[in-house]
Amino acid sequence: MKTRHELREIVFKVLFQLDNNDLDLETILDLEDEEIKSNEYVVNTLNEILNNKESIDNIISENLKGWTISRLSKMDRQILRISIYEILYSEIPYKISINEAVELSKKYSEKDDSYKFVNGVLKSVVEKVIN
Repeated sequence: MKTRHELREIVFKVLFQLDNNDLDLETILDLEDEEIKSNEYVVNTLNEILNNKESIDNIISENLKGWTISRLSKMDRQILRISIYEILYSEIPYKISINEAVELSKKYSEKDDSYKFVNGVLKSVVEKVIN
């Protein structure tokens, strides 16, 4: 059984694949092992992010200072999508979601300090949504 952190990382990788090729979600999930493609958290999170992608991306855009969403690295964009989905649409406490996003950014982002950028965007979202 995979941890929530490991499952979140899988969601990140699938979103990244969706953004970088012409395969659809079902095709990508079919390439995963049975534990992944039948995991309720993975499937639900992916579907919810894709179903709410436009509103999630609008929230990202509203919280970028001097940037556009298209200028973000593909990794950072996926990390922000996951975390904003969790903050707005799940029961996961926002502090956990932000921490997980920072950890994913430290591991996968192209720039060493991207995690600071991701953290700043997410804190801005939380200040507007939670307060």
